[in-house]
Amino acid sequence: MKKFALPLLLCLLTGATWASQPASGTFVASQRCEAYLSFRKQTNPGPTKAEPGREYRIREIDERDYHWLRIEMPGVAEPLRWVPGDCGSARDMDLTKPAARETRQSSAGVCQTPGLQDSYVLAVTWQPGFCEYKLDKSKSKQKPECRAMDSGELNIAHFTLHGLWPNKKECGKNYGNCAKSDIQLSEETLSLVKPWMPNFQFENNFGNYEWQKHGTCQTEMDDDAYFRKAVTAVRTFNDSEVGQYIRANIGKSVERRELLEILKRTHPDAPNSFSFLCTDNRLHEIQIRLPANFREGPSLAGLIGPQPPKTHSAAPGECSQERILIEKSGR
Repeated sequence: MKKFALPLLLCLLTGATWASQPASGTFVASQRCEAYLSFRKQTNPGPTKAEPGREYRIREIDERDYHWLRIEMPGVAEPLRWVPGDCGSARDMDLTKPAARETRQSSAGVCQTPGLQDSYVLAVTWQPGFCEYKLDKSKSKQKPECRAMDSGELNIAHFTLHGLWPNKKECGKNYGNCAKSDIQLSEETLSLVKPWMPNFQFENNFGNYEWQKHGTCQTEMDDDAYFRKAVTAVRTFNDSEVGQYIRANIGKSVERRELLEILKRTHPDAPNSFSFLCTDNRLHEIQIRLPANFREGPSLAGLIGPQPPKTHSAAPGECSQERILIEKSGR
C-alpha cells in the first residue's frame, strides 16, 4: 500500500457539494483537537478530543476539500468522529476511488508552484489568547515571546502577524512550500516587523518558517517587501473600527454579533471575509480573506475588497458561542 503525506491529500480539487468516501490508513494526532460527529454543525458531545501522539484508524475522508478525516476513537460513545487534517498526519493513506487517486497525483505539483495564487489569507493573532489557550503549556514554554508575556517582560495589547498566505482554491490549505529560501531581512525591515511579529524580538525561526511555507509561493515580492506588506495589512486591521473595538475590551467578553455589525458598517460584504478563531471561546486568531491584488491600507474596506458569499463550513476552531473573551497579556 502506498504511503501519502497528508498535505498531498489536501491538495485536491474541491467538489460542488459535500460528500465523503471510504478511506483507510492511520491518523496520528500532533495536537489536541476537537473530534466532531458533524464538522459542518460543529457538534461534539462529550466533548471528545484527539490526543497528541495517539494513533487512530481512518475510516473516511471529506471529498469536498479533502480537509476532514473521519477516524475511529475506541472507548468513546459514538466513536466515528471527524477531525481536521492539520491536527496531525496520515500514514498508509489509501482511497478507494481511482479517480481520486489520479487527481491527487496530478495536483501535487500545482500546489507547490509559485505565482499561481488566486487570493490571500491574512492571519492576525491575538497573542495573549494564542499563548495562553491555543498552545498547550509545553509548546507555550518553547516560544520565547510567550515566556516573556507570562513573566511580564513583554506586554502585547494589539494584533500581531501570524502570516500572509497566498491561496490557490484547488489546493485547499496546502498551497505552500514552493521554494527553499531563508529570509535575509534588512535591519530597517526588522525594526518595522518586530513589534508586529514578536517572535522576531528573540529569534527569526517563526518568520523563516512563514516565508518558506507561504512567502515563497508569491513572486511579486522579495522577503523584505513581503513582510512589510504583511505588517501594513495587520496594522490596517488593528486600527480599523473592529480592531479598535476588540482592543478596547481587553479582559472582557464581546458579542460575536456586535463584531459582525461593525464589519457590516465597514463594508456590507465584510463579514464574508472573516473567520474568528477561538479556543474554549477565547479569541486567539482572526483569518481574513483577501483578493489576489489586495492593497494594504489605508482602510479595511479597501484591504478586503468586495467579497463573495461564504460557501464553506465553519473553519476548524471558529468561535461558536455568542460571547468571545479577549484575553489580557500576562498572568
